[in-house]
Amino acid sequence: MEEKKEEKKNLKFWIGGAVAVVIIAAVIIGAYAGKTKVGAPSDAKKTAAESDDQDLIPIKTYTRKNCTSTPILVADELGFYKEEGLKLVFTGELKPTEVLPSVINENNDFAEAHPNALATYVAGGAAVKGVGRSIIEPVDPSVDSKFRHMRWFVKPDTGIKSWEDLVNYKKGEKLTINGLAPNCGTFISTTIFDKYGIGRDRIEFVQFDTDQAALQAVEQGGLDIAVVHPPFYKLAEESGLTLIGDSSDAGLGEAAGIYLYYFRNDFIEKNPDIIKRFLRAMKKAQIWANENPDKAAKITSDFIGVEASGSHYYAATTVINEEHIKPWVDDLVVTGKLKEGQIKMADILTHEFEQ
Repeated sequence: MEEKKEEKKNLKFWIGGAVAVVIIAAVIIGAYAGKTKVGAPSDAKKTAAESDDQDLIPIKTYTRKNCTSTPILVADELGFYKEEGLKLVFTGELKPTEVLPSVINENNDFAEAHPNALATYVAGGAAVKGVGRSIIEPVDPSVDSKFRHMRWFVKPDTGIKSWEDLVNYKKGEKLTINGLAPNCGTFISTTIFDKYGIGRDRIEFVQFDTDQAALQAVEQGGLDIAVVHPPFYKLAEESGLTLIGDSSDAGLGEAAGIYLYYFRNDFIEKNPDIIKRFLRAMKKAQIWANENPDKAAKITSDFIGVEASGSHYYAATTVINEEHIKPWVDDLVVTGKLKEGQIKMADILTHEFEQ
């Protein structure tokens, strides 16, 4: 047991191509001090008669005050977790770099990640695995474009109105975009830059904790381009920023938005029934969110405290299409984050529990 604890303390994670040593004890102290109260949003709405959830199995995750929260909030609000004998427990807000350690050190049971991030976690020694998919890029032309995974915005006075306009903009200089590799913003941005002949070598990624902070930086001239997610599209438009494109421009289809739920390997091995129940609840929530986008956006808005014009678009099943994962992993080889053949699909995901 002591050896297992020591092994966790010395896990090395690849983050943006660099190797970082994560000390779990420090994360526990820093991540949970003064954070959001433990519990589920639905708890506050329950009467005394309704609050007896002692027979439900708690499933822990960090408190999301961002666009990834929608299906989790929907599953809690509409009782989909309860139908599966589960009870959502939010453990508090975390910085992006604290999420993986919180799952590894067992303070949380699950989180989500894009395939490139998940692959680097596993390559760095993290014993986690994707069990089902959440967000996807909508490919049906009848689906409103506000549900596409990401949009890119610039200041109006730049004169930039399209990707093509960036080719000669600030020629010879780096263009700053918010992002911390590897994630969706960095992968999709570089894919689009490649496609339009701008050159990924023109990009300098700058980390921001929130989309709102990136939008503010663009407004103030401290950032060239802000990449943001659906709940904040309206905020970007109200700020008077110019939309230059969205994630569909990458030409990746559904893969441009693919997001995976992941758990610790030992949790998966010990609790296969809980994983199945969880994915059934998430499937219900994802379908409901797609069919009731305004209501889903309202649930998200009320929780994150920002008016949202829309949420993401979700898969109608949690089945993972490996062809959608491959471009994300292949790009890590291109950028030197992984070696050819270093990571196999079976290393980062399982099809055992898909609904």
